[in-house]
Amino acid sequence: MLLAVAVLSLAVGSTAPSEAHPPNETDHGVNESTFWTLWAGDNDSRDLSETNTMESLKLLTDGTDVPLDRPPRAVETWNTGEHSEVPQTGTDAATHPQDTTLSDGAYLQDVGISMVALQPSTRAHLSERVQPLYIAPEGEAHGVIDYRIDVPETRSSGSRTIQWDLRSHEVASVRLRLDGEVLDETRRDTTPTLRYTDLEVGSDSERQLTLEATVSTTLRRTVITEEDTCTDTQTNGTAQNTTEDCRTVRSSSSTLHDDSVTVRDTRQVRIYAFVVSGFKTEYPDGDLGLVTYKSHPWYGVSLPNGEVRGVWRFYSARNPAWDTLTTYRSDGSTTAHSPVHPLQVHAYPIATGPTPWPRATTSLLDVYGETQQAPSLPAQVELDAIEGRYTGSFGIATRAETTNHNLSQMEIIGLVRGTNRSLDPEKFSSVPLSESNLTLEIADRTDERLSVRARLSANDTGEPIETASREGYLVVAGETVETNESGIASVTFSRSEDAVSARYVPGYWWRNVPGYTGDTAVIHTGGTVLQYVDALFRGFVPVAALLLGGYIISRLTSWHFWPPWRGL
Repeated sequence: MLLAVAVLSLAVGSTAPSEAHPPNETDHGVNESTFWTLWAGDNDSRDLSETNTMESLKLLTDGTDVPLDRPPRAVETWNTGEHSEVPQTGTDAATHPQDTTLSDGAYLQDVGISMVALQPSTRAHLSERVQPLYIAPEGEAHGVIDYRIDVPETRSSGSRTIQWDLRSHEVASVRLRLDGEVLDETRRDTTPTLRYTDLEVGSDSERQLTLEATVSTTLRRTVITEEDTCTDTQTNGTAQNTTEDCRTVRSSSSTLHDDSVTVRDTRQVRIYAFVVSGFKTEYPDGDLGLVTYKSHPWYGVSLPNGEVRGVWRFYSARNPAWDTLTTYRSDGSTTAHSPVHPLQVHAYPIATGPTPWPRATTSLLDVYGETQQAPSLPAQVELDAIEGRYTGSFGIATRAETTNHNLSQMEIIGLVRGTNRSLDPEKFSSVPLSESNLTLEIADRTDERLSVRARLSANDTGEPIETASREGYLVVAGETVETNESGIASVTFSRSEDAVSARYVPGYWWRNVPGYTGDTAVIHTGGTVLQYVDALFRGFVPVAALLLGGYIISRLTSWHFWPPWRGL
C-alpha cells in the first residue's frame, strides 16, 4: 500500500469529475487516514494538483479499494454523524431515500420510515445467494421518519363554507421489534435512535428486525353558514308604520378528524455471537496446538505471539439507496443528490485465503468448513476476492511457538465489531501428543531383492502405533504402507539403492487420540559405496577424538608433547 502511495504521489494528470460519492472531505470526527479507506466501490473526481501523503492516499483509494483487517469502528462514528444531518421538511413535503415504502392515510400522505444504519453489523458475502446481515447482540438502529399532511382546501357553496385547519401532528410512537417483540420504544422523534441489548442468539436462523412508527394528526373541520333574517317592526303601534329589520346570522360547527398511519422498515438479520469450541494440545517442544470451530463464519484467533486469520476480510461501502432523496409534494415529486451517505461493513472471502501471522512463529495446520461457490462483489468494488469454489474457515487449526497456554488470555475475533470474546478453556478438550519413534532394520537380502522391516512406536512408552486403525501412514522407500497391531510394516523391493529412508506421516492430532508427531529413519543397505564410507567414518571418529584430547591436554599442562609427530 505504501509503495502504491509513493507511486501515485508522482503522477500528473486529471480526469473528468463524476458524481460526488463519497463526500469530498471527512467529517464527524473520522480522521483522514481512515476516512478514504471507507468508500469501496466509489468513483470520485481526481485532483492530482496536490501530492501530499493524504492526497496520495485519497488517490489510491479512488483507483482501488483497500481490504480491511477489522470491521472499522469509524463506520459507526460516521453513521451517527450522518444520522444527525438527515434533512427535515415541513408538513407540506416529505423526503425519503429510494427504497422507502410509502403509505397514505386520509390526510397523512407519503408516510415512510427508513433505517439510516443498523450497527454494529456486517453483511457477509458467503455465496452469490447467501449474504446474511449479522448484527451484534447489543447495538442500535438509527431511523428517519417523514410525512406530509394534505389539509383540504376551504370550499364555499352558496351560504355554506367548509374550512379545514391543522390542529396537531406528531410521531406518536416508534418501536424496534425483533420477530414482533418490542425491544425499545420512543415517541415524538423524527430521527430516532433505538437500542437493544442481550439478544438471545439461539440458532443461526434469520430473524426480522423491524423499525416501526405510528404517525398521527388531527384536523378541524368547520362548517360555516350565513343566513339573512328579516323581521317586521311597528312604530306608533300602527300597521302603516311597519318597517322590515334584516340582518345576517352566521353560525358554525366544528368537528375533529383524526388520522394515523403505521409504517415499517424491516431487515432480515442473524444475531452474531461467539461460543466456540475445539481442541488444544502441547507439542513435545512446548508449542501450543489449537483447533477452534464455530458453525458460522468468523475471522480468526488472536494468540499470545501472533494471529491466525481465516478466509474473511472486510470492506466498507455506502448504502446506494441513500444516493438520492425524493421529495414529495401535493403537486408532484423531485429527486436530488443526497447529502447523507450511510456506510455498511461487508465481509468477503479474500483470494489470499487463511493466513498465519507472523509466519516465523505461527503455522496454519488445517482449515475446514462448508465448501461453496464464491460470491461476486459489486462491479465497482476493486478487491481480490476468491473466484470459483472455496472453503469457509469455520474451523482453524494452528501451531504457535509460545509458552503461554492460557486460553482465557487468547481472543476469538468475529465478523461483527464488538463480538470478540476470550476463549473459554472449558470448551476445549485436551488431546495428549507424544513423539513417535521410527526404526528400520533389514529383514532379508539377496543380490536382487531387499526386505526392510519398519517399526513404529510411542517414544515415551514404547507402545506400538498401528496406522491401519487411525489416520496416518508410513512411507518406506517411496512406498506408502500401514503398520499392524505390533507397529510393524515390511517392505520388499529391488536392491538398487545404498540406503533406504522412511518417514511417518501422522494424522491430525485432534482427530486421533492420542496424537503423535512424525519421525524419520534411514538405514544403509550394505552397498559398495556406503560400505567404504561407513568404514572410513567408524575409523575416523575415534582417532579424531584421541587427537583432540591430546591437543587439549598439551595446551592445559606443561607436557608440551603436541604435535605427537614433533620429534619425527
